[in-house]
Amino acid sequence: MSTRQTIPHGYAVVQLADKQWYPVQVTRFYDGKYPSGTISLSSCKELDQDNEVQDVAYARREDALQYVQQQALNEEGYERQNWERVTVESNVYPERCVHYVALIEEITGHVPTVRLWMHEVNIEISYYQCSCKTYHSFYWDYSQMTIEDALQRAAEYVYEHRCPCTATTTYEYEQRIAA
Repeated sequence: MSTRQTIPHGYAVVQLADKQWYPVQVTRFYDGKYPSGTISLSSCKELDQDNEVQDVAYARREDALQYVQQQALNEEGYERQNWERVTVESNVYPERCVHYVALIEEITGHVPTVRLWMHEVNIEISYYQCSCKTYHSFYWDYSQMTIEDALQRAAEYVYEHRCPCTATTTYEYEQRIAA
């Protein structure tokens, strides 16, 4: 009984005259001159102990297959992280973001600081003194995928924890948050 390992898309495994198995990356290019496409092969390379670039080669085909499968998994992970980063850095609805910042600034008197990390958005609101001379501070660390969602949650949090002397009616707030 043999187990058959599949080769991921964009890779191949070749055996050369030296009887070694080489994992290669396969790229197909399409253009007007060659509508069916042309194929480019590039060998997989890694650094050796002396920090010199060497072609990756294996004595067994199974090892080379395992290498390309791991490379494909790594690429998939990098691509997922890049999409998550793009999502975090995007302002899905910039006008809503401006609206939430204005609400937070109106309640606290300070513009919130928005920090973008790889997988989350952090909102920070510094110390402020309200009209009753009470000091408040919010460090609001909320893990969201978009700036809009984090600012909305921060605006809701600031509203819920605002000083009673600056409170507006619930109806007024709900009307403004829904705008």
